[in-house]
Amino acid sequence: MCSVPRWILFSKLMNLRYSSRVLAFCDLMVLPVEFAFAELAVVVNVRSGVAVLTRNEVMNIFLGRYRQFFNGLEAKPVDLLDSNPDRAHFYQALVGKDVSEINAYWARLVFSGRVRPPVQVAGAEDVLKWVASNPGGIGFVDLSKVDARVRVVLELKP
Repeated sequence: MCSVPRWILFSKLMNLRYSSRVLAFCDLMVLPVEFAFAELAVVVNVRSGVAVLTRNEVMNIFLGRYRQFFNGLEAKPVDLLDSNPDRAHFYQALVGKDVSEINAYWARLVFSGRVRPPVQVAGAEDVLKWVASNPGGIGFVDLSKVDARVRVVLELKP
């Protein structure tokens, strides 16, 4: 959260004109919402032989740069639809890019014919099913939705 004490923010707020004060107050009220997003977990199939992945390895798999896990098993990433807010949170946390930038990145790669984007599914339950049914499956879900069908290999903080 904000490291500036609230009384300092309030005193600075009182020194502004009324219209600016209202806008600044609204900004202060919105600030904590940024931290309300859930923690995301990158998950793999329990039979994949993968116990942990680095942020860099996950980034390279989801951006199509790596096609295999370190053990030689083909990595099969699954992504969420653009309309799912977890997709935006995932790419922002992983690579610092928004969904439109990721879509543009994949459009360039697809046009060049080098690689295909990850399969897309609608929600967390679909991701869990897909990862559990594919030995090289890798996906991301809200940490609270992880179950015994998958193994967490990386946690992404909001």
